[in-house]
Amino acid sequence: MNVLECSTIDIAPTISRLLKIPMVPPSGRPIPEVENYASKRDCKRAVIIVIDSLGYSLYRYLSPVMKNLNEFAVNGLLFRCRSPANITSPAIASIFTGYLPEEHHIYSTADIYTETAKNSDNPKLRSIMEWAYRAGMKVATVIETEGAESFRGRIKDFYGVPNSEDILDYDSRITEYALQSLRENPDILAVHLRTLDRYSHRAETWKEMKKAAKAIDGNLEAIFRKAEKGTIFFICGDHAVHGGKKWLKNATHEEIKNHEDNYVALIVGCY
Repeated sequence: MNVLECSTIDIAPTISRLLKIPMVPPSGRPIPEVENYASKRDCKRAVIIVIDSLGYSLYRYLSPVMKNLNEFAVNGLLFRCRSPANITSPAIASIFTGYLPEEHHIYSTADIYTETAKNSDNPKLRSIMEWAYRAGMKVATVIETEGAESFRGRIKDFYGVPNSEDILDYDSRITEYALQSLRENPDILAVHLRTLDRYSHRAETWKEMKKAAKAIDGNLEAIFRKAEKGTIFFICGDHAVHGGKKWLKNATHEEIKNHEDNYVALIVGCY
């Protein structure tokens, strides 16, 4: 499988180019391989699925048990994608906006309100979903409740799930809302799945991590099946796996380097 290179800040401008969404050009740039791939297919809408902690090397290790995602990668594009942040809030903000953390200044959910209060028209705070909504397109976001509330007044359809100790149930509820959103045929849907990250912090064995990966893969399968033909998926990690050195005990030099350089997996495919 040919592995390509990019940065997570390239995702938003790529979607902007593909769906003809007007936005102030961010720091990221459209990914030419995705443009070429999409030009040969009728991609009318986009789904962004952020899989928390899906580092590039971790994806390669878990791909045998993530059969639906692996099949998607085989038939689409796989990127080793550099993330500019190693924690969730700034990393996801960069995915959604196309800017580096030092440009958007979002290091926590609370920062969204603080930075917006300083300048509500700052384009560096505006996600690709908001640009699309301003252009009259239908968009939806499905994330944790606090993050979802930050979209109030910025887009119409946002769904939040309260944080839970039962992370498998949490992701199942996220997936249910995603399926509900897909029934409305949004032009862009953004989803955040967290099981892998929670397990990376609390699990101690690869058997447990594979359980988390299988659960996420099942959620992905449900979303894939519900998507309309012509949907292009951007499935990516936000940062390399958390959980310390326990996941690097028997890692190769290349895997350790990918982790240190904060490379995540990005899989792009048109359904």
